[in-house]
Amino acid sequence: MSAPITMVMKLQHPRKRSGLLLVSEGIIALAAVIALVAVQKPGPIVLALFLVVAQTFIILGVVLYLAVTIAEFLKHRGLSRVHFEPMETVFHQGDPGDFVYAIVSGEVEVIREDPERGETVLARLGPGEYFGEMALVSDAPRIATVRTLTPVDAVTIARGDFASMYAFLPDIRRGIDKAMEQRRPA
Repeated sequence: MSAPITMVMKLQHPRKRSGLLLVSEGIIALAAVIALVAVQKPGPIVLALFLVVAQTFIILGVVLYLAVTIAEFLKHRGLSRVHFEPMETVFHQGDPGDFVYAIVSGEVEVIREDPERGETVLARLGPGEYFGEMALVSDAPRIATVRTLTPVDAVTIARGDFASMYAFLPDIRRGIDKAMEQRRPA
């Protein structure tokens, strides 16, 4: 898998993105404080601190912010190949929907999590099958957790591209609607 795709997948979780953005803002704010001190009380040590530390912090903060922003942009575009190891969680129940996953090889289980009853396995899916479409069609959080049982290679279809296929290809839409009707929880 290429480095940009790997970075996009690692930033898939909203908490990671918001945490990195917060770190970026903090670094830039610290640089601004150092710059203000350098203007208010110029001296050799303060100016050296500004030249070395503050400028480095500004560059680091901007680069981090751009990386997160570009990863967010790329995440919603096109198809990507992904790989998961056994017992790896693809997404959790309650997560926002951002991709549909088509399994190339391997097997996953779809799990409903209930605090009182524990986990219930709803389905096992393998090569040629897909999952994750319900959250994209309904624009609601994921209704189940998906975990790999074996090594899994899959292709992801980003929200925007899936929405175009769903809207403009009636045969695909009918197939997805039929599968969703069969998968809906009772």
